[in-house]
Amino acid sequence: MILFMICRILFYAFNTVFFPEISFEHALSLMGGGIKFDIVAVFYVNILFIFLMCVPFTFKYRKGYQRFLDYLFVITNSIALMANCMDFIYYRFTIKRTTWTIVKEFSNQDNMGSLFGGFLVRYWYVAVIWILLVLSLIKITQLLKVKGRTDVPIWAFFLIHAVLMGIIVKLFIGGVRGGFDHSIRPITLSNAGEYVKKPKEMFIVLNTPFCIFKTMRRSDYERVSYFDNYQEANKIFNPVHLPEPNQPAFKPMNVVILIWESFGKEMVGGYNHDLENGTYRGYTPFIDSLMQHSKVNWYSFANGAKSIEAIPSVLTSIPGIKEPFVTMRYTDNKLPSFPQILKAKGYSTSFFHGAPNGSMGFQAFVNLIGIEKYYGKTEYNNDADYDGIWGIWDEEFLQFWADKMGTFREPFMSTLFTVSSHDPYKVPQRYEGKFPKGPLPVYQTMGYTDYALRKFFAKAKTMSWYKNTLFVITADHAATFAHYPEYQTSVGNFSIPILFYAPGDSTVTGRDDTTLVQQIDVMPSVLSYLHYDKPYFAFGKNIFQKPPINFAVNYDGVYQWFNGPYILQFDGQKTVGLYNYQEDKLLKNNLKDKLPAIQGPMELQVKAFAQQYVNRMLEDKLTVTP
Repeated sequence: MILFMICRILFYAFNTVFFPEISFEHALSLMGGGIKFDIVAVFYVNILFIFLMCVPFTFKYRKGYQRFLDYLFVITNSIALMANCMDFIYYRFTIKRTTWTIVKEFSNQDNMGSLFGGFLVRYWYVAVIWILLVLSLIKITQLLKVKGRTDVPIWAFFLIHAVLMGIIVKLFIGGVRGGFDHSIRPITLSNAGEYVKKPKEMFIVLNTPFCIFKTMRRSDYERVSYFDNYQEANKIFNPVHLPEPNQPAFKPMNVVILIWESFGKEMVGGYNHDLENGTYRGYTPFIDSLMQHSKVNWYSFANGAKSIEAIPSVLTSIPGIKEPFVTMRYTDNKLPSFPQILKAKGYSTSFFHGAPNGSMGFQAFVNLIGIEKYYGKTEYNNDADYDGIWGIWDEEFLQFWADKMGTFREPFMSTLFTVSSHDPYKVPQRYEGKFPKGPLPVYQTMGYTDYALRKFFAKAKTMSWYKNTLFVITADHAATFAHYPEYQTSVGNFSIPILFYAPGDSTVTGRDDTTLVQQIDVMPSVLSYLHYDKPYFAFGKNIFQKPPINFAVNYDGVYQWFNGPYILQFDGQKTVGLYNYQEDKLLKNNLKDKLPAIQGPMELQVKAFAQQYVNRMLEDKLTVTP
């Protein structure tokens, strides 16, 4: 751990030009944040050493066995330290920590020997540093020796060491996950964003072995060349949005976004009048009532299937394609940011998530995209309302949200992510039996969160900011499992509600059966509604105007490109499916190659999107000018 921290300090020292204006206090914060990532890397590097050292057998005290472990310790950690040292210099050429993709990048190099030799000659001082670090490892193995086993009965030895091994395994799992809380996902590269002020500072917090391990099983993007250049792709799909000519002046309305955990369309009676022979009522009566006063696009979709894909989709208009964006190495790119755009217009920005702070990596990511204030379980500061697993119950946390917004300077943008509709799908004890359970346990929790949302709006209506607010209500993704067959398809799996509600504007109402909407449309649509007057980058479209491409997109093992009533499934090389999902709800009639007038343009559209997405991601060009 000490040697890894020395490497971090040297990494910063060799590359200070890339990290300007870092105060001593902030540098200490970055170094301290790196300890968590060093623990993960050290555990991964030494996994075999740890296992062989703690097995509950007496032969581990033999000199030959311990000598083997000394060699194993030195060799594996020397390789890890070499990776760290390599990035002292290699970072200058990539402006990223090295990841597993370096294997792909150099797999076809025939002159690796000369390249590596040249590197050693030019940067001999890095080799010297590495040798000194390795000598330190050797010295450690000489100073710290395992003595003979204590004189205890053999049965006691096995029992004690088996218990110790169990404890070590438990600690190891917590270390490599980044914590022990039930709701914490395994730590990823994007978690470094929790400690930084600028995205590039993530590479001070991270270490190279961690980046390599965490990208080892991640599919990286390969450059796409369906079209000759961006200009050709732009003719079909252009992610740069320009202000409309002669549009009205910007209107500084508050923007409030609620992202509801697992809120699939299947739960909402208002979308499903035809289910159960017209008798279906659903589990969200408040949402049903709100739909009568909202803009409702009947065909609405998530851009991913995981919670961690929803935040980038909604707040940066970047969908999750192949892999969740926040787990990949591109989170340090210059990102489009809905909150940053509104901050430039004088908005205060905030994000609320009732889970333990740091859960799901949300706090780190929203910090990266410039949100000013994060409110989690810590800020709520009352564990009496903690559900014991995921976070603060939705009812109480939504009330907390309303109260806090009452203290914010207007205009403000605030986003909340709910937590209560998670497995094991419990509701507060006082509400047992109040909400219909239905055929799936998630339905009861949907009824509870719907009730919590009703109470939230009841309080919000009494506040001065309410009438000057545009509300957006959507989901992170559909439920992980569905009851009705039409929600078990590749379309149904991504079908979620997306409502736009403006209590002070009666024009934001009505059902739209033609314009598709998706999570990545939230940012450009709201900016259009506010009459934003500058160019910006977004993969989504503006639903408040008739778009040139009426599309939605997600990835389900293949690209799924929606256009009007059709969905085209494209594997990157060819079309594998074409369906009229609005009529053929179970996707049984594959129209591939049967409707060339439909299939041809849709193929061009998904290719243009894929090229824009992948190449811009690789080149760090998620901006107005490619």
